[in-house]
Amino acid sequence: MRRNFAQILKEAKIDIKSEYQKLYGMLYDRSIQVSNTKRISAYDELSDYFLGFYFRGTCLSIEEFNDVNGFHFEKEPEPFSIDNLILLCEYIENMLMGYQSAQCASGVGYLPMPQPAINVQFYLMQIAQVIEKIGYMPINQDGFVIYAEKSPAAISVAESEQIPKEISYKMISYNHHSMRGNLQEKKNTILKLAELLEAKRTELAKVDSRFCSDIFYLFNNLNIRHNNVDPSINGKFKQAVADMPPEELEHWYDETYQMCLLAFLRLEQADRKIEFDKLKSVIEST
Repeated sequence: MRRNFAQILKEAKIDIKSEYQKLYGMLYDRSIQVSNTKRISAYDELSDYFLGFYFRGTCLSIEEFNDVNGFHFEKEPEPFSIDNLILLCEYIENMLMGYQSAQCASGVGYLPMPQPAINVQFYLMQIAQVIEKIGYMPINQDGFVIYAEKSPAAISVAESEQIPKEISYKMISYNHHSMRGNLQEKKNTILKLAELLEAKRTELAKVDSRFCSDIFYLFNNLNIRHNNVDPSINGKFKQAVADMPPEELEHWYDETYQMCLLAFLRLEQADRKIEFDKLKSVIEST
């Protein structure tokens, strides 16, 4: 059986809660001495520079920004999961990006120009080490950094010539915590992959006709390419799919996504097989 992520982390002896608390302390503890009588936190410093953050929109304070976007961190979140750690890493990293941009604009107009108090590179290095240890990787998405699980299959497919650049990052970020429970976004990603595979359907059927039939069955009967949950649509309605709980449907969307990755890898192997046969012929003829 496939190991779950908690098992992998346990075997790697990584305490994700301890890593979360260290980063939480780095953000909120007043450990930065700015004078003989004053100590501040990194969060205090970010707050002072917030008006210069390029992504603040119309928010006038970091507290307002957090409320608008739902960023609220606790020292001891319950229940605790890997998502708490990932979200905190993303928050700190992107806030530091805003902080650096504000530093560049310091002294212009209304912005202050004090000496920076945060050692940005140290914070970024700590986050990078945590992310590497837990098997995640950074992705640039719409000008921000997110972290997604490293998936050799997803990375291989995303980097192949079969996948347009505009959707390659969606393949890697499919398992990002913000996608969990978001059936529509997952469906949109699978739809894009289904369109690409439709153009290669004949080729895929030659590689493995049964696999090809199975994956297109899922495309056509899991409310992905067709509306399979509306009883008024003759020939498309599937009672079992209409009655399926969202959690079960999401599970099958995730399985369909994995099958899409496998389909692209098998198509690549079909091309590779031609070169392999040539190599084999040369080796066997000598």
